[in-house]
Amino acid sequence: MKKTFILLSTIFMLSTLVLADNSTSGNIFFDHTTGLGDSAYNSFNMKRAYLSYSNAATKDLSYKVTYDIGSNDGGSAHTAFLKVAMVKWKTELGDVTIGMQGMNMFKTMENTWGHRFIATMPMDAYKFSASADLGIGLTRSFGPISTSVLITNGGGYKKVESDSYKKLSIHAVYGESKLNKKDGFNGGLSFSMEPYNRDSLATENKNVMGIFAGYSGHGFRAGFEFDTKSEGDIDGQIISAYGTYKLSDKLSVLGRLDQADTKTISNNGIMQAVITGLHYSPLKGLTIAPTFRMIISEDEEMENSVVVNFQFDF
Repeated sequence: MKKTFILLSTIFMLSTLVLADNSTSGNIFFDHTTGLGDSAYNSFNMKRAYLSYSNAATKDLSYKVTYDIGSNDGGSAHTAFLKVAMVKWKTELGDVTIGMQGMNMFKTMENTWGHRFIATMPMDAYKFSASADLGIGLTRSFGPISTSVLITNGGGYKKVESDSYKKLSIHAVYGESKLNKKDGFNGGLSFSMEPYNRDSLATENKNVMGIFAGYSGHGFRAGFEFDTKSEGDIDGQIISAYGTYKLSDKLSVLGRLDQADTKTISNNGIMQAVITGLHYSPLKGLTIAPTFRMIISEDEEMENSVVVNFQFDF
């Protein structure tokens, strides 16, 4: 009995030491949508749920695991996907990341927008780039310039690799990359290239490029980006501008305008999407954002809706 007690006590103390520096966090994106016009509807929607666990094995080695619970192409309302399962190794060359990890194509722009629970970034929304993929990367700063290079499968974290080609993604930003947390400005470039078999004889590249800039100061945060995608004879482009103005510590107004020419990629034509609304944080961990959405298609058909977004952080 005494030996058992000593063993259990030892296991408990070791577990406490191992888990002392760990961090568990999560996000839940929930909304109520009301369609306006002839096709009026209203529904509650569970958009996303994230659960993350991270820990530092040593001062130079850490790891992170994130599960993404959302819808899939098979029709299931809530399916768990492994979005992040990565190790970060701090070296003299920079931070080496290995495994399933977030892509570097639009992370800086996402920080400038700052409202992912309301809408994802244009590159993600219009399928120019996946938000996460499996591979290896290197991140390094040179004074005010931050750079990131990734080599990944190319299909994203929800798809199995289907060919032998790999995707090269490069991201470089000058200035402050986290404008949702600090004042400043930035400007930069994202670029990706992935070979594919056009036919049995020819191999070509899928190329995506983004140019962006952002500013944050005096309660105002704004960003602009211009994105292009080419795949053989297929071309597309996105122009997006977004901004947030802080009225008080708890209340802000926000707006975003996307113009996407994706007619040769998804046959949706030229479209415009407008989001305007409020961002209210009554308590720590809870955000409420009533927004008005308007989508105008190439044939000038208009789809309007009122969406009340909720975000729970823990």
